[in-house]
Parts: sequence; structure tokens; C-alpha cells
Amino acid sequence: MVRLTLKQCAYFLAVADHGGIAQAARTLNISQPAVAQALDKLEALCGLSLFVRHHARGADLTPQGRAFARSARALIQQAEHAERDARAIAANLAGTLRFGCFHTIAPFCLTRIIAAHRTAFPGVEVLAGELLQDEILAGLERAELDLALTYDMGLKGRRLARQVVARLKPFILLGADHPLAGRSSIALSELAEAPFVMFDQPASRDYFAGVLVAHGIDPPVAFNGRSMESVRGAVAGGLGFSLSVMCPRTAETYDGGRVAHVPIAGKVAPLAVVLIHHEGKESSPLLDNFVETCRSAF
Repeated sequence: MVRLTLKQCAYFLAVADHGGIAQAARTLNISQPAVAQALDKLEALCGLSLFVRHHARGADLTPQGRAFARSARALIQQAEHAERDARAIAANLAGTLRFGCFHTIAPFCLTRIIAAHRTAFPGVEVLAGELLQDEILAGLERAELDLALTYDMGLKGRRLARQVVARLKPFILLGADHPLAGRSSIALSELAEAPFVMFDQPASRDYFAGVLVAHGIDPPVAFNGRSMESVRGAVAGGLGFSLSVMCPRTAETYDGGRVAHVPIAGKVAPLAVVLIHHEGKESSPLLDNFVETCRSAF
């Protein structure tokens, strides 16, 4: 157990820096006996002889005193740093935030969100990960995540607080050379017999299948892609059409093919992008500030 105090170290350094107890007492605005008593206790606790005291001429550091001064100064600096950190944490300008982002949303905004928040709040560390929906829900339930950005899919019946940051209307994904690729919009009924490329992830699969059912079609599934880039590559390669809600800035796929994004004609339910956290988690300025950063990304 540490027995020496920061006050003792501060008084010791004041004497060392000003050359005597009287000078240090004047600087600290305390009595000389208070300074002398602190030095005596410090020397007794540490078993050190810190000063050679000269009557009416102040005090000089001993070799032990010079060596200890380095440690004492470092200790005071660390304490000041800890105090600054505590004030920043109390003001919600510092801390750690654990953030999950749905894996198909992440490439479009995750880096931008982290960079923007780091610029606005340099004392806040954002620990972010690209996750599947099940991983996000499990992370929130186990309190391993503070907040997550995802689609409003498979969230019913969960004890989650949610905030909508965007509502995205799905569109049709076609190969760039498809006969309908140049259209301003396409009714899904026109593709009822065309092969379909499915994004084969649990929550996403259910959502896109629901869009097809809502439009009264059940196209044959020609390919199941486990990533959106696999889906785009399959569509560009002529394996069928697909649906998507996020549109990359480039039409080119990894393998050099090209796709076209065409709006769906008629009414189609949008898919909400939401920020979610566990209902039992208390809101805080630290969390609220990050929510605003996420909102600005959309």
C-alpha cells in the first residue's frame, strides 16, 4: 500500500525548485512548519535523506534527493494527467465507445463515421466492428456493444431502443448490358420469370424475399451470394437480377463486370437504417454525441 502522498511530493519539489523551506512556503502560500513537517514525514516513510539544510541559507538536494526528485516529478505529472482525463470523462469528451455496424452498411460509411468523430472528439476511442445481424443483437444483449448501426430487420420483439437515421428504397440490380438496364424504372412483375440472385444472409434474405412476395412474384433463384460483391459479380456476369438498398459509387465489380441500378416502379416499402442500443442502457452525452455523428453520415 502506498503511504506517501501527492501533497508531500509537491511540497518536496517546491523546496527543491525554490532552494529552501521558507521560499517554498511563500510560493505555496502555507506555513513553513507545514512544509517542514511534510518533508520529515516523506523522509521517514521512504527512508531517505532528501536535503542538506543550511541555517539561513536554504536547503540543497542530496544525491538521494536528486534521484527521488525525478520520480516525484513524474508522479505529479501522471496525477495531473489523470485529473485531466477524469475531467474530460466527466464532460463526456473522453472514454471508449463500442460500436457495431452491419457488414453491408460498413463499407459505405463506417470509416467516415469514425474519422469524423475522432476529429470532433479526439479523446473518445471508438472500437468498431463489421458484424452480421445476429452478432449485433448478441453483442447488445451481452452488453459487449454500446450502440449499433444496422437495418431494421429482425428486430421485432427485442428489447431495443432505436432511432431511424435513413429510409432507403430498394432498387433493381441488373447487368449493364441487360435489355432493361437503360430504363428509368422497372416493375418487378416484368422480371417474374427471370432468374434471381439472392443475397444469402439471414435477415437480408428475408427482407428481399418479402419485397418479391409483396409484388406477387417468386422468381427462380439462380445464385446465392454470401456477400454483396458476390451478388453484384453474379448479376454483372448475367446470372440474373437482384435487389439492393445501398448503391456503390462505381458500377464496376471486382472481376471487371458492370451493373446498373434501376428504381422499382410502383409502391415499395423502404428499409430503415437504424441506430439501436439495449433498452436498459442509459443515455449519456458520450452516446448522444456519437449518434449525431452517425446521423450526419446519412
